[in-house]
Amino acid sequence: MKFKKLSKIITVFFIPLFLVGCFNYRDINKVSFATSVIFDTDDFGRAIVYVDCVKPYRSTNESSDKGKRIIYKGIGKTALEALRDVNLASSFELNYSQNRAYIFTENAARDGIKRYIDLINNSQEFQIKPDMFVYFGEVKDLLKITSSDEEYLGLYLEELVHKNKRNPRAMRANMNDYLNNSVTASDTYIVGVIEIREDALDKKIEIGGGAIIKDNILVERIDAKDAMSYNLLMNNIRRGTLEMSNPQSQQGFITLDILDNNTESKIQYDGENIKLIKNLEMKVSVAETQGRLIVDKELLKYIKEVKEKEVESYIKNIFAEYKEKELDIFEIERLLDIHYPRAAVYNPISKTDLEVNVNIIVEGTGLIKDSL
Repeated sequence: MKFKKLSKIITVFFIPLFLVGCFNYRDINKVSFATSVIFDTDDFGRAIVYVDCVKPYRSTNESSDKGKRIIYKGIGKTALEALRDVNLASSFELNYSQNRAYIFTENAARDGIKRYIDLINNSQEFQIKPDMFVYFGEVKDLLKITSSDEEYLGLYLEELVHKNKRNPRAMRANMNDYLNNSVTASDTYIVGVIEIREDALDKKIEIGGGAIIKDNILVERIDAKDAMSYNLLMNNIRRGTLEMSNPQSQQGFITLDILDNNTESKIQYDGENIKLIKNLEMKVSVAETQGRLIVDKELLKYIKEVKEKEVESYIKNIFAEYKEKELDIFEIERLLDIHYPRAAVYNPISKTDLEVNVNIIVEGTGLIKDSL
């Protein structure tokens, strides 16, 4: 009996502790939830912070939630001062637990994002799970986009990244991965890029390509076409499409659907030179054709040979481009640390040659045999 009474007392004591973190409707009316944080730098080198928030409203008389978008702006000599300037302009408590995106403008990224990274890493308010992006364009244009699917910028970007996770031309990174990479031997990292696209009726935010960050400074941008070559090289592609000319129709094209892809990486070091070996195996099917196309063994063999040479060429071109710029975006230094931990190689990409072995398996057509 004594044990049962004691267990009941302990249970009653601990229940309130588990409920401390819950918001009731009175609490939630006093809080603004950040969905995204934008970091910018002005012409005087001052830090600018924009916080895109949703101000919820809930009452005991309504079963549905209401909310409106609020954008706060803070300016300061340091990132922390800019953030405190934001708090001065808000009569509500700012809560960052629902933040979905960290966005760095091109100006901030080229000037250096270390002060913003330190703010995020050192503050308990900020989450490290959200995706991070570099935005190319004017901040005012980004903030003006308030169509129904983009009312809250951070939530929209989260959905956009999720829907494009199989897009071979998109690149993504989150703050946690960036912070982990900053303590490794490599000082180069790629984050996603967002920009505004003119649509048929209005403007839309799109993701595509990537931004190369070296020593916390933006040094190069990867366009969407090169992003696909890079993703193939780094084994970041599972689905997608490839296009080629139709050999049986002068103005037609063939679209190949990537069913699966696997890129195996090996590295060899003889004390002087480094060889990076990439063995790429891809399964594709003919998804769409323009013009007349008769599918037979000869055609499938032709598709295999042409696309293997093309993929190999694209991969070698992007490697040669960034080798010349001495930007190790291919994790060569990390592979050396794993396989040759005692080797001390300065600027390893400058000493690296690439060997690419491409094997494309064409599994016929997914829908049709012949097209007329």
